[in-house]
Amino acid sequence: MDKDDVQLIQSVLSGDDEAFGILVQKYQKSVHALAWRKIGDFHYAEEITQDTFLQAYEKLPTLKNRDQFAGWLYVITNNLCTDWLRKKKPVMQSLGDASVKAIDKLTYERYILEQRETAATERRHEIVKQLLEKLPESERTVVTLYYLGEMTTKEIGKFLGVSVNTITSRLQRARERLQTSDEHLINETLGGWQLSGNLLENIMRQVADIKPVSPPTGKPVLPWMALGTATVLVLLLLGVSHQYLARFQRPYSFEAQSEPTIEIIETVVVLETDAKPDMRNQIGQAAVPGKNSSTGSQVSEEVLVPTASEDFPNLLTSNTAPKVTRFTLSNGIRVVNLHVENSTDVGIFSYLPLGLVTDGKAKAQWSHLVNYLTLQTAGPIDYKTSNAETMADNMRLDFMGNTDTWTQGLALHAKWLAGLPFSAESLADARLNVLSQIDYIEANLVTHKLAQIGWNQVCRHGETDIAMRKGIQSAQLSELQEYRDQHLVQADRVLLCVIGGVDPETLKETMETQLGTINLTEKTLPRSTVPPKIAKDQNATWDINVTHYMETYPIPNPENGDYPALYIASLLWRLACTQDAQLKELIGYIHCGVDLVTPEQVYLYVSASLKPGADIEKVKQRIGQLLNPLKQPANNTQVPMIAQSLSMELSVLPDMKTFMQQKPKNVPENLMFLQLGVSWGTIEYQYGDNLSQLASAFADVSAADVASVANRYLTEDHRMTLLLTPRASE
Repeated sequence: MDKDDVQLIQSVLSGDDEAFGILVQKYQKSVHALAWRKIGDFHYAEEITQDTFLQAYEKLPTLKNRDQFAGWLYVITNNLCTDWLRKKKPVMQSLGDASVKAIDKLTYERYILEQRETAATERRHEIVKQLLEKLPESERTVVTLYYLGEMTTKEIGKFLGVSVNTITSRLQRARERLQTSDEHLINETLGGWQLSGNLLENIMRQVADIKPVSPPTGKPVLPWMALGTATVLVLLLLGVSHQYLARFQRPYSFEAQSEPTIEIIETVVVLETDAKPDMRNQIGQAAVPGKNSSTGSQVSEEVLVPTASEDFPNLLTSNTAPKVTRFTLSNGIRVVNLHVENSTDVGIFSYLPLGLVTDGKAKAQWSHLVNYLTLQTAGPIDYKTSNAETMADNMRLDFMGNTDTWTQGLALHAKWLAGLPFSAESLADARLNVLSQIDYIEANLVTHKLAQIGWNQVCRHGETDIAMRKGIQSAQLSELQEYRDQHLVQADRVLLCVIGGVDPETLKETMETQLGTINLTEKTLPRSTVPPKIAKDQNATWDINVTHYMETYPIPNPENGDYPALYIASLLWRLACTQDAQLKELIGYIHCGVDLVTPEQVYLYVSASLKPGADIEKVKQRIGQLLNPLKQPANNTQVPMIAQSLSMELSVLPDMKTFMQQKPKNVPENLMFLQLGVSWGTIEYQYGDNLSQLASAFADVSAADVASVANRYLTEDHRMTLLLTPRASE
């Protein structure tokens, strides 16, 4: 019986180089197939194959999870291919440059025969490349590994880090796309290629001269990871605080039979605790109506239970944190790049200023419609790579890809930001999508975002009856396009966050070419249309069959010294509300935060959907009772720990290994990776140049500071309430 990889690696580390030769023989065709897929040249792919195994041998002691040796080779190979492509390809000497003396050594007939054979072989290779280019990236890789690498579906699955069923389905889909004659040509051409007989010999000869790198004996532990059991509380608090941190949505379904229409579920990190994950509506997230649904109201089950990503290899974590680089394009677009070594994943996220609480009067959810329509302007949404979401004060446009497709992602962002015309078909899809989300949110008592929309119309525009559904149905295409042109892409208010394995210099140059020519003009968001002194207690109706209660307190902006303490106060208040047994009997979902940001003011708020028949006065009273303890320093013993953790969160990115150790069960690594980009991009967008100052300020917050701001800002005099009740049946 052959030794498995773990046993072979142990033998190599014990000094048995012959065991490494067995590993080379086992994986050389796989590595060569991948290298050829990346660079398109069989001979140079052999050089990369050799370099891959030499690098693997040298770094083998650093491989922590030896079961992932195959995936580790994938990452090394991919990185070497990227480096090779980045450099100028060596110039191939043509036969026309050969000396006359060399040609004279051949008879004329033999020369002609070899020329014809070479030309025929090169032509077959070129045809095979063109056939493979017709396949999607994931299917192309599987076909190459299957025929050129001579791998089984099980071996391919281990190499790429995905399930055998997924590999089998990809191979089947590829065969269905190809004609029988095309598949035969691919099989004959790729299967007929043989590696050089001396490849193994060359590798083993050089291995004898290499001294493997010793693994590190230890590493510094980040302060926020040294908190031990207290980390559980911090992660819980962080999970229920920032609107993105520790938040694991599934932005698209990889293998769904029909595209998902709505994606509303998210969970928060509650490691080792009894608290249940929160369900929070994600209204404003773009998705594609299901093809098999006449109403578009399907919800893919894959949205509810995330599984391993099937279009990304497992992210092999490293001991280094992403390298942060910031730069500004010539037209004023700001960019923050999180460069992650040894990663083939790439996420690109645009942050724009139009959001749910900045919409104009009688234009509830127009920003949401604009978000979806903007995503559609580049063509039909590819739900595997494109996504969007509308938040309180911003919208985000996403591309999820890899180091092979990231330039296509930049091209999509360029189209999204360029103001392309909307279409009537896209508007019809958008309406269906939004209305489907409302139905789900209403049924599950997670009306937090809908309430923000209603709050904007009542408290900023003086509306008393909010047409959530009718407003969506009546919005006209020309009005929405004009609305987008007036408010979406504003000078000095566009940020792109890029995370992944793209070299920062290459990224900067390519972004300038693709995005630097977009015209950003001075624009303003829709301003408030009510007097500054609005009534203290507001009541309004809406066409949502849920009663919702909100309290808001005006607070200073992040540049003010009181902001960090208020932020922590909102965390503690929300934690108290979500864990309170009395409130659980009365409400569905409750949220508290400081992300209610309008052009005029920042607000701390608490927002709760009420269960049918719940006594609103009891809800108000209990929420107030849970706030009172924060006004006494003695009750805020957790504050120093939370403050230090938040300070670290805003100033230091974790190394990828530490970050992945926080991964909840059933959350795929690539999704964690992409969420890190979303999280950091959101922080950069919200706090910008004030980020470092704010991080320092958080570190100094004390229990007394939290009590002080609670007593000064979270008072009856400052409180504004809003009760949204269902409109009477028409």
